[in-house]
Amino acid sequence: MPDDSTNIRQHIEPIIIPQTALPVAEMKLDTAIIGSLRADRAAIDTIELTSTVIVPRDNWNVGLEGSARQGSLDGNSGILTIIVVMFVSIAMNFKECRKLFTRFIDELRNSKYRENAFDEHSNHETRLTILTVIQYLIYGGIILSAYKIFHSGQTDTNIHEFNILIKSIGLFSAYYLFQLCAYSLLGYTFAGDDGSKRWIRALNASQSLAGVALMIPALIMLFYPQTTPTVCIISLIIYLAARLIFIAKGFSIFYNNIFSLVYFILYLCALEIIPLIFILKLALLI
Repeated sequence: MPDDSTNIRQHIEPIIIPQTALPVAEMKLDTAIIGSLRADRAAIDTIELTSTVIVPRDNWNVGLEGSARQGSLDGNSGILTIIVVMFVSIAMNFKECRKLFTRFIDELRNSKYRENAFDEHSNHETRLTILTVIQYLIYGGIILSAYKIFHSGQTDTNIHEFNILIKSIGLFSAYYLFQLCAYSLLGYTFAGDDGSKRWIRALNASQSLAGVALMIPALIMLFYPQTTPTVCIISLIIYLAARLIFIAKGFSIFYNNIFSLVYFILYLCALEIIPLIFILKLALLI
């Protein structure tokens, strides 16, 4: 029986390539090679050579251009000078300050209507009271500036410029002077001269103690601006605690009967709530 592979081999005819086709194939190959070379030369001609600048090794003082450093309050020499002056002024009268703070606490918790004739008053009491109030105004202004950052949500601490801080301190000082005048007038109208003096002393005592408590949060915010949200919350708690103590002292001075509650509620709205909201709104516009 014949093999299948033998039959297949018999039916396949050999393919004969004519000799005239070889030169044509060689010409096409040469043409393709020449075209490829010309394309490579055209690509090489399009390359532009740029000259490189060789920096001499002895030019060491040129360096690289740096980026601007993000500002912060710890580099503000103006506000730091004010704080240092306050530290030195209070430290020079540290013994009298201890007695003054004890008197502040007594004035806030003492409910007697007038002082005894034997109550001791230091010769430096007025001056130290002014210093402690100024300290309260400075730290309050710094916290007010921090409130602006907290409200805006900005992380750039370059807004801590000296003129902005001075404006914040000035605004907070104006708010304190307004309170001082309003409480003097209101106290003299409803409680007489003695009641007005007691209320003003309670105001100075509560705000001076608040200034001491606000010192640490303000300094933390100066040197660590990233803690501004936490500092604002802590400072608000301290301020509200001082105001509540002062309001309780005023209630003990002015409360006579049930009808006094109506005037007291009006006082809270007119002098404690609305002015504070107004000051916070103004602080955002600075």
